[in-house]
Amino acid sequence: MLNLLKRKSSKNKLTKSDRKRLQKGYRRELVKRSQLYKIAAAWIITVPLSALLAALLFFTIRGFMLT
Repeated sequence: MLNLLKRKSSKNKLTKSDRKRLQKGYRRELVKRSQLYKIAAAWIITVPLSALLAALLFFTIRGFMLT
């Protein structure tokens, strides 16, 4: 997208602020924020859940060993 505009910029002069806005938009396209949020949510949910399951399994096995 940016390369296309650069080729056209020889015909139409873009201001510096226009070019900055285009670069910011291009960077936002590169980083898929929704994917980042999904990954973060998966870590926040799975790590404590796995710790709870491990603790439950530990105390269950420990209870069988003591009785």
